Amino acid sequence: MNCLEKYRSKLIREINHELRQVCVQPDESAVHDFRVGMKKLTALFYFLNGIDAGVESKKLLKPHRVLFKSVGNIRDAHIAINLIQSLDGIDASDSKALTKSLQTRIKQDYRRFRGITRSSTPASIRMPTIKSTGISEPAILTHKPAILQQLLQQILPSGDVMTAKHWHKKRILLKRYHHILDAFQFCPGHVQDEAEIKQIRMLEQLLGDWHDRVITAELVQSLPGPAKHVEKIIPLMNNQDRLLLGAAKIYLRKYALWQRAQQPD
Repeated sequence: MNCLEKYRSKLIREINHELRQVCVQPDESAVHDFRVGMKKLTALFYFLNGIDAGVESKKLLKPHRVLFKSVGNIRDAHIAINLIQSLDGIDASDSKALTKSLQTRIKQDYRRFRGITRSSTPASIRMPTIKSTGISEPAILTHKPAILQQLLQQILPSGDVMTAKHWHKKRILLKRYHHILDAFQFCPGHVQDEAEIKQIRMLEQLLGDWHDRVITAELVQSLPGPAKHVEKIIPLMNNQDRLLLGAAKIYLRKYALWQRAQQPD
């Protein structure tokens, strides 16, 4: 069996297990794990697409995008609730009012999600086996360094001026890079560089915390009800945004230097 097939099979089982849990109730853990699993599956098939353009990853994943986005709406509200409740400097009454509105939003989004799962859209995730793509294990192992390097070339540059759009793209690509590394856990000779993983996780944490604030700001501003609750938390999150991106820029440069040091002379 191709070493990536072991990973693909295990991942598909885990994703569908979490999806079944979400179909029972919008449990925060299951929602999160389903989303993470789908991102890992996306990274795997984009990697295969990089080896063989005939593996049309975007087309293969498209039938599942509606489920992914629907669950994503619920996940965004969970993130916003957790962040609001953890903010220093916010009144309990404002936190309570926003949390209540977000919980109502979760119920609405969950009804939409259940409607989708009852429609013609597949309520389980199915993707081709690695064998069916025709890509051999030697080809996978041969192309791995070049594809990872292509991702790094997009992740590592850090100009003086970087917009939120640039940071968001880097965050997505960094996660994809990390997921591809993890996909080789069953492959011969696979050894994770813990020094690299540690740096990746730090960057993911900083950019994840930043993105949580972006999501929360957008979401709470779309809620019905008194604007005063929103006006009080936006400045708190904006201050944190700047600090998080400043730290991310420092760690991104450190990671770039580390990567450069790994290159052969």
